[in-house]
Amino acid sequence: MKSLTLLAPLLLQTLPSGCHDGGTPHDPDCGADGRCGTCVAGEEDCPTVAELLEAAGFVVSPAGTSDDGAELYELTLLQQTDHQDPMAGTHEHHLTLVHRGFDLPMNLISTGYSNYLGFEEDELTTLLGGNQLVLDKRFHNGNGDDYSTFTRKQVADDAHDVVVRLRDVYTSAWLGSGFSNGGVDMVSFRRHYPDDVDATVAFGAPFMRPGDERFLDFFDAVDAACQDRLEGIQRAVLGAQRAAVEPAVLTSAADELGATFARVEAARAFEAAALSYPWLFWQYFGTADDCADLPDPAVATAEELTTALFGVTSIFGAYPMSDAYLSFFGAYFYEVQESAGWPALPRAELVAEGLIPADLVDMERGLVPEGVTPPEFDLAENSALEEFARLGDGVALVYSTNDPWAAAAVTPAAMSGNVRFDVTDGNHLATFSSLSEPDQTALTAFLAAELGVDIP
Repeated sequence: MKSLTLLAPLLLQTLPSGCHDGGTPHDPDCGADGRCGTCVAGEEDCPTVAELLEAAGFVVSPAGTSDDGAELYELTLLQQTDHQDPMAGTHEHHLTLVHRGFDLPMNLISTGYSNYLGFEEDELTTLLGGNQLVLDKRFHNGNGDDYSTFTRKQVADDAHDVVVRLRDVYTSAWLGSGFSNGGVDMVSFRRHYPDDVDATVAFGAPFMRPGDERFLDFFDAVDAACQDRLEGIQRAVLGAQRAAVEPAVLTSAADELGATFARVEAARAFEAAALSYPWLFWQYFGTADDCADLPDPAVATAEELTTALFGVTSIFGAYPMSDAYLSFFGAYFYEVQESAGWPALPRAELVAEGLIPADLVDMERGLVPEGVTPPEFDLAENSALEEFARLGDGVALVYSTNDPWAAAAVTPAAMSGNVRFDVTDGNHLATFSSLSEPDQTALTAFLAAELGVDIP
């Protein structure tokens, strides 16, 4: 595996000349179908898509075609764990590629976690009518054993390594995009490697500080009647109705989600879920209909409260602070404590009322993986990234007014080349199509100008 990485530059130089030569720009006569004059990729002296990817250092597994005929590939790349120290070992990077043509735009996507998108096509890929390459992420995918190498710069180095291998193969414009933590990753990637992609779009990307108290103001800004009902439910399940609700919720967590609680006591996990209940409601629900469906905590039965609480706090498919939850998000919790920051949650009144302990570990700061030393916070990296989001260029930031993560939104400075769009009444799941039509048009125009391509 390591030899593929080391030999990639040599292989690129020795590919047959002609159509889609990986080492030189394409013949201007090449079309999106792979034709270069009389040469068709895979025939005569033209390398196939798989051969070009293998020459770039990837282990390639064809995965069929999409409904519209795009070729699908699973890719594995062995990368340096420390890009400044070749002796520090390697880790596997698992990517997925939707290939439509070497001379069509590429949408390079970071999920912010492991590669859970697979071949699901992003709206921006569809908008561009081009290719899509989804990045994986070290440690989130179980690859990596030295957390001291888990920094934003090393993650950016991973993406840079991928782009360097493929930028001369995919010769049209490159877009970098991401959602939530993936959006932050792509802004960080652009900061460290400003020439690797031509434009960046980040959806719902929070630029936080440690224990960020800006988030406390969010709950005073949303619909007051809905927030009052959420807080009433929160107090009911932590107070008068706890004896009935807690065991019912934990039974559902065990039966439906397989939850176990070896690292965090079940009672503390229940409290952490209740603490985050209003946050999670606004993050993933929050419409007028969702608010109307909330039970009245003054008269709600324990069964109704259990349904309301569990229906929201089970959104991840792993119960908050359960062993499975901490396993999945452990790498993320290392990130937030290393340089990303985390939100402060409204807890002072609940502590004062004796409903939760003062030292309760919440769902947003979390716990780093077992056996891993919590990192020292890198304030310089944190501040530099927020400053770049505000003062950089070529970045479009998209936020939603009902998304609590937008409390850590960045508004680009007037002299910068970055832009911001807001989805009215949207939550953390907002996408390109969630924008108003004028904003969709404006974001499309921004992308066309930055990428230098025509977008229908």
